[in-house]
Amino acid sequence: MRIIIGLSTLLLILLTVKYIRMKKQIRYLTGQINDLADGVSEKMLDMSLVDRDLEKLAGAINKHYAKQRYTVARAVQHEQRLKESIANISHDLRTPLTVLMGHLQLVRKSDLTQEQNRRVETALRKAERMKELMETFYDLSLIDSEQAAPVKERINFSNLILDFLTENAPLLESRNIIPDIRLPGCSVFLDTDRIMMERILQNLLSNAVRYCAGDIMISLSDEGNGKVVFCMENTVPAGTKIDTARIFDRFYTGDPSRHGESTGLGLAVVKVLTEKLGGEIAAGVREDVLWVRLVI
Repeated sequence: MRIIIGLSTLLLILLTVKYIRMKKQIRYLTGQINDLADGVSEKMLDMSLVDRDLEKLAGAINKHYAKQRYTVARAVQHEQRLKESIANISHDLRTPLTVLMGHLQLVRKSDLTQEQNRRVETALRKAERMKELMETFYDLSLIDSEQAAPVKERINFSNLILDFLTENAPLLESRNIIPDIRLPGCSVFLDTDRIMMERILQNLLSNAVRYCAGDIMISLSDEGNGKVVFCMENTVPAGTKIDTARIFDRFYTGDPSRHGESTGLGLAVVKVLTEKLGGEIAAGVREDVLWVRLVI
């Protein structure tokens, strides 16, 4: 009888010890699962467990997590490729669309009948709207693309600016703006990403033209230490209130009355791209003149 009681007591002790160890490992697994769910850890669950059923459970969870992580990685990769495709397509469409708008503006100056003029004006408005939508897609793809790295090359920055202004001459002419351009006597070269720099220039000019009250000044100077300073200034209507502390924020528009004309992404993209290129950007207002200065 004593032997039976002794065995029963021993069995109860063993079961109690096993129960306590299982509870401890369940709590351990729960902690690991919570760390995975909260993003604290990406480590797979520990499979060195006392109970085989717990090991099978941990194995099943690991299998599910591995599949989920693969699916997320594929989704992120697909999203990144989609953003890059949108950016590339938008950039490729910009030049032919600008040329098309330029020709339409030239045709508008011709001796047209009233009906022909109406049709040209309609086509020009639709082309301008298409350009705005295209640039919005491009801006969104750039501002959310943290993985996009610049591909730098040696470029003649002075020539890039002149070519850019020539390309956008129809836009300036349509607003009766003759920019004051101040470039050094000799060419300024820069190691930079050509596409990103073109986008910076485009957004700065679009912003300046949209809010310009008459004059635009563009200047470039070589600091002599591998850095250049590019500045674009435009007059703004007297009394215009611009929060320069927020001017580079997404969706910020300085003039509420023109909110519908702008997505508020242009200068935010300029800041993102400037920082990707290792540069600095600043903005301010003095005597009804808005200035944006880049050091790259």
